[in-house]
Amino acid sequence: MEIYLICNNLFENNLTYADKQDIEKKKMTRPLSVEGETLARDLSLKEEFNDVNLIYSSMFASSLSSAKYLAERLNKNILVDEDLNDCKVGDLRNKSLKMVKFMQNHDFNIKLNNGESLEEVGARIEKVINKIIYLSTNRKVAVFTHKRTMLGYLIRHGNPGYNLDDNLVVEFDEKVVYNESEKDCDIVKIIYKDKKVVDMEVIDL
Repeated sequence: MEIYLICNNLFENNLTYADKQDIEKKKMTRPLSVEGETLARDLSLKEEFNDVNLIYSSMFASSLSSAKYLAERLNKNILVDEDLNDCKVGDLRNKSLKMVKFMQNHDFNIKLNNGESLEEVGARIEKVINKIIYLSTNRKVAVFTHKRTMLGYLIRHGNPGYNLDDNLVVEFDEKVVYNESEKDCDIVKIIYKDKKVVDMEVIDL
């Protein structure tokens, strides 16, 4: 069985809010940029996805917008699961997102009030993946989610470490499957046998 974890990282940045909204609402409703929509369309045309059987997505606008092109091309429904949503930030107070990200990358159990740690978000997506595997044995599944959510899952099955710049890197079988580079899109193909991860590889767009 094969599962593709897909994250489109090209969001709309030219947004201002008339009223104060919490960060979780902003993240959930944040659309893809024009470039992100183009990338999602290009992604949907990859031959590797021709025989995808099922398409899952988080509830976030960016994931649904990314998934819709592949769903339309393959004439599939999008299965929406809130447990694929992005990692909850929590109450930032005087901290920046960059600071929280750095702390969590060095301690997978750190979290803010009302937020999630990487360990917790990894456990959350693990349950979803296990459910998908149980219901969809021997199928190919595309899962549209988020970079931090994907990271939480990868550190549970790969080997996390740090490069010379002290940035988090995750390897599987001596192959880098995650790093902190600002890529337009992250795609990781995960192969399962007897419901266990046996291989991972990065798919370039």
